[in-house]
Amino acid sequence: MKNWKALVGVGFSALFLYLAFRSIHLNELARAFKGADYGPVIPAMFLVSAGILMKAVRWRYVLLPIKSIGIPSLFYATGIGSMVNVAVPARLGELVRAHAIGKKEEISRSASFATIVVERVLDGFALLFLLAIVALFGAGYFQGWLERAGYVAIIGYLFALAMLMLLKTHTSFAVRVAETLFRPLPPVARTKLVTVLNSFIEGLKIFRSIRNMVAAIILSPVVWLPNVAVIHLLLASAGIHLSVLVSVLLLVALCIGVAIPSAPGFIGNVQFVCVAILKLYGVSGESAMMFSLIYTGCVFIAVMATGLVCVLAEGLSFEEIGSMIKLEK
Repeated sequence: MKNWKALVGVGFSALFLYLAFRSIHLNELARAFKGADYGPVIPAMFLVSAGILMKAVRWRYVLLPIKSIGIPSLFYATGIGSMVNVAVPARLGELVRAHAIGKKEEISRSASFATIVVERVLDGFALLFLLAIVALFGAGYFQGWLERAGYVAIIGYLFALAMLMLLKTHTSFAVRVAETLFRPLPPVARTKLVTVLNSFIEGLKIFRSIRNMVAAIILSPVVWLPNVAVIHLLLASAGIHLSVLVSVLLLVALCIGVAIPSAPGFIGNVQFVCVAILKLYGVSGESAMMFSLIYTGCVFIAVMATGLVCVLAEGLSFEEIGSMIKLEK
């Protein structure tokens, strides 16, 4: 079945929507919407676009050991990838932006994709850094299960970083192991897989440049600050006035939640996470649900608008974008 990923995503979204809405009173939810202040929504949309720009700036430093690429090209590719992420299930946007920049700048797909993997690891450590800030200045904000989840995330990201470092520093050993594992395959397939592995390792060159790696690490928490601001603004829009530290915790929880397969726009996943987290801080289910719906709409519109501008700036057609998506599928 070709669309099994989409069906899985829709299934998870339906499940999370049910879990999020099962205790919500629709009449109270409607009253909450009537009392909301929608003034912060427009500034929040611009902050969403600013977050995409900051992501492109950070990506430049990750790619720099491979090739120096201008910020505009990286912003356009990142904007298009972000648009695909919210519009298409299975988070294909990351693969699409790697493909787009690789094709335009003549970088191998495996090398450009490797930089995306490096970015995910950097994002993980950036979010852990933000959690450390919360722990330092507001330890009481952590509930028991949030603390346990944090420990699991730390172990996972340390393992991922160690594997990437090992792959880069012991390239010959990694290739020999791969050749052994691929030996049962036909010669053509074996040669192709080893070539892809070498190209992927080439994309990890950032670990060879201390200067670029430090710059990327420092920029990584900055990349997420516009997203924290978006959440804080929209919480205020929904009449929810909590510490910015709660906004940080909610951001981290949302990043984990949207990693689970979902329907386009991460609908369902976002609602479940927002209701579950905000209830821990005394927010009613109806207010939390209202915030989640405003947040989902704000991010979806802002990302789609930014992506469309990037598509036009690059002179691409939707047929070309569609072909990229099909290729990555």
